[in-house]
Amino acid sequence: MQKKMKSNEDYHRPRIGIDLLGCETPPDKLLKAIVSHTWEGEYPPVLTIFATKDVFENVPTPEDFHCHVVTEEVTMEDDPLLAVRRKKDSSMAVGIGKLKTFEIDAFISGGNSGALLAQTKISLPMLPGIDRPAFLTLIPSKLEPIAVLDVGANVNVKAENLLQFAKMGIAYQKTRGLSHPIVGLLNIGEEKKKGTPELRKAYEILQTLNEDSPIDAPTFIGNIEGRSVFHGNIDVLITDGFTGNVFLKTSEGIAGFVLEQMENLGPLEVIPGIRSIIAALKHRLSYAEYPGAILCGADGIVMKCHGESPPEAFINSILGASRLVKNSFIEKIKTEL
Repeated sequence: MQKKMKSNEDYHRPRIGIDLLGCETPPDKLLKAIVSHTWEGEYPPVLTIFATKDVFENVPTPEDFHCHVVTEEVTMEDDPLLAVRRKKDSSMAVGIGKLKTFEIDAFISGGNSGALLAQTKISLPMLPGIDRPAFLTLIPSKLEPIAVLDVGANVNVKAENLLQFAKMGIAYQKTRGLSHPIVGLLNIGEEKKKGTPELRKAYEILQTLNEDSPIDAPTFIGNIEGRSVFHGNIDVLITDGFTGNVFLKTSEGIAGFVLEQMENLGPLEVIPGIRSIIAALKHRLSYAEYPGAILCGADGIVMKCHGESPPEAFINSILGASRLVKNSFIEKIKTEL
């Protein structure tokens, strides 16, 4: 019997929820950018926006947008656990709730990181084999972007957690089309005996990733010093959340400083094409060009934008979340684990 061909309606458009509250960028400015963006592609995302009533009154939204009015907001000053317990009708709580009940496929917020982490851990089950969630983000390199995790969810971790982080990073890079992602461990030296006792233990445990690798292409290549990360010899960088957050924000600060200095070159403007070179570098190094950090480990796609993210960062996060949904990110992590 001939199998019936699927129609366009049978394919699932990614359902993305966006929390507009709690970050430094005004919510109406974010909403205007999302509304004015042309959502292209064969299966563009279905958007659900979470905000207070006044935001929707100030910005008209298309009929195909799902506007969910909430009455509470989790601020950056809120204690994460208190916010989760007391603000049941916040954009963050309601959004994660809809992710839990499968009414949306992914949730994006630029709000309080601690509250987002706490709300996710309370609301969603952890993936099999994962003890702690981790924030994953992309950074540029000389070659392909590198997935770094953890960048802020866990101050202290065990060696076993770092192995779990590595497996989640590998799964993520596979959703981006890499068939054999290479893993490195951020450390103060390349030698296997470098670093804290936990890092030395992690070095040994991460060797298990090579058991299923081709002989001439190991998955884990050892320790990586901070200055070597941007050479692009790895695809996944593993570290604890404290070190990863400092590394990430220092890198962003240096990139911003260098770009600012280049924009004030003065007499060097006579060099042909210098402005286009600077513009290309700015495009490549700006964190707004990359999707927000993914909270990996929970059984649901949760993405965190910078608190001061400009509108284009939210746009790229929506596009990034849509790709994760289309590429079955959660299922790939479960397979990798």
